[in-house]
Amino acid sequence: MKKILAIVRRDVKSGTRDWLILYLSIAPILFALVIKALIPGVESSTLNVVLLEDVDKELSGYVENYAEVEYVDSMEAMEERVLRMDDIYGVTEGESEVYRIIRQGNEVGDTHEVLSMLLDQLAYEEPVEMPVDVRFSDVGWEMSPLKLYGGNMIILFTTVLGGMLILLNLVEEKMSNTISAVNVSPVTRVEFVIGKGMLGFLLALLGSLAVVWILNFGAIRYDMLLVSLISIAFISVIIGFSIGVVHNEPIAAIASMKVTFVPVLASVFGAMYLPDKWQFVLYWSPFYWAYDSIRDILLQTADWPQVLRNSLLILVLTSLVFLALRKRISQGLR
Repeated sequence: MKKILAIVRRDVKSGTRDWLILYLSIAPILFALVIKALIPGVESSTLNVVLLEDVDKELSGYVENYAEVEYVDSMEAMEERVLRMDDIYGVTEGESEVYRIIRQGNEVGDTHEVLSMLLDQLAYEEPVEMPVDVRFSDVGWEMSPLKLYGGNMIILFTTVLGGMLILLNLVEEKMSNTISAVNVSPVTRVEFVIGKGMLGFLLALLGSLAVVWILNFGAIRYDMLLVSLISIAFISVIIGFSIGVVHNEPIAAIASMKVTFVPVLASVFGAMYLPDKWQFVLYWSPFYWAYDSIRDILLQTADWPQVLRNSLLILVLTSLVFLALRKRISQGLR
C-alpha cells in the first residue's frame, strides 16, 4: 500500500506543478455551475411569484392556487429575487386591497397581464373576464431537461477527464524514461497500475458526486449512485492506460483522447433519440449503460435490479476492452 501511495503522491506533485490536476479537478465543477446558472431561465415556463413572508394569508393562499410562490423577508430581498435571470414577479399589498406587481421588464410573454387579472379578481371579489384561458399542467416532468441531460453528460465526460489525467501521467513517465526504471524497482506491475490509475479513478468518482451535489438533484438514492459511479470510474482507467501507453508526448496523447468523445456522444444522443427497437445497436458501449443508470437515478425511477445489471454490464464490457488491449498495455509499460 505504501508503494501505491508513493506513486499517487508523485502524480499529485507532478500534476500540481503545471496545474494539471487542479484544472481537471475543477472542470466538472465549472461545467455544473454553468448548467446551474442556465437552469432558472429554462425552468420558468409557469407563473412564478415572490411574496413577503408577512403577507396576508388570503393573498398568499389565493396566489398559490395559480402560481409557484416563493417567500422573502424584506422588500430588498424581493427586488433582488425579481432581478435574477428567471421570470418571476413580486406582489405587494397597498392600501384598500390594491396590489402592486414588481417586474424586471424583460419577462417572456405577457404573463404579467394574467397575474394582473388574477389580482383584480381578488381585489374586487367579482368575476373578471380573462383575456386568456389559464391552465397549468405537466406531463410528469418536474425537472429541467437541461439539468437532467446536462448533468448526466457532465458525469460521463468526467470519466473521460479521469482517463486524461491517467494518460498524461503515463506520458510524463515515458518522457522521463522512468517506466523502464519501475521494471527493476521493488514496485510490482500491479502496484504500478493501481497507483497510476488511482487519481483518474477518484477524479471520476468525486467529480461526478460534486456535479450531483451542485445541481441539487434532491433525495436521490445515493447508494445506487455510488455503485454506478464506481463501475463508471473503471472506464477512466481503461481509457487512460489504453491511450497513455502508446504515446510519448502529451499533445499526441490528448489528440487521441478525442476518439473517446465519439462513443460518449453516440451513446447519449442514441439513447435519447433512437426508437426503442434500435437501442440494441448501442448495447456494446459501457457509456450507454452508464447513461441509462444515471438518468433513472436522477429521475428517482431506478431500482436495484436495473442498477446492478447496468453496473455489471459496464464492468464486463470494460473488462473485455482491457483483455483486448492487455498485450498492448503490457508492452507499453515495459
